Amino acid sequence: MNPSNPSREKVIWAALVPQMVLLIISILWIYSFPKDNVIVFFQFKIKFLLIGLLTGLIIALLGYGFYRFAQKTKTFHAAIELFEDHLAPVFKNLRFIDLILLSTASGFCEEIFFRGLLLPKIGIILSSLAFGLLHLPGRRFWIYALWASLSGALFGFLFLTFNSLWIPITAHATNNIIGMMLLKRLEK
Repeated sequence: MNPSNPSREKVIWAALVPQMVLLIISILWIYSFPKDNVIVFFQFKIKFLLIGLLTGLIIALLGYGFYRFAQKTKTFHAAIELFEDHLAPVFKNLRFIDLILLSTASGFCEEIFFRGLLLPKIGIILSSLAFGLLHLPGRRFWIYALWASLSGALFGFLFLTFNSLWIPITAHATNNIIGMMLLKRLEK
């Protein structure tokens, strides 16, 4: 098996294991500190779903716009390398249902941890920077972590504004699924 083109199963597990770790950390956190239970942030309203979908779509479109811009500049060549040479081949063998699974898992687990638990303790700036660091695949690809930090700040703002995790979860999952579908299209 070519390491730059891992099997579908390896990609799914490589993506889900960190999400499971975050979820376990979140569960242990809530068990240890019951007053931090994020269940209070799960009041559902259709408008939360719609705001999340729209936010995720906008972030994905802005991300695609940045990708197109970066193709024309040497400054952000590392971003193009990350997308085309590292990420696109990884998503090549995934099915649509896999994209839904990975997007939903990352949106749910990361938002519970970073917005639901970490943000109230350390604030929007530090929790967004921590979120960005989670998405830093290497020093050369700092722009990707910066983008994740800015997205995390927006998710945090929406969380604080509406007092609901549904908006950042939906936005995060929507952005991820669109991004993964675009990455699949990059793979030749």
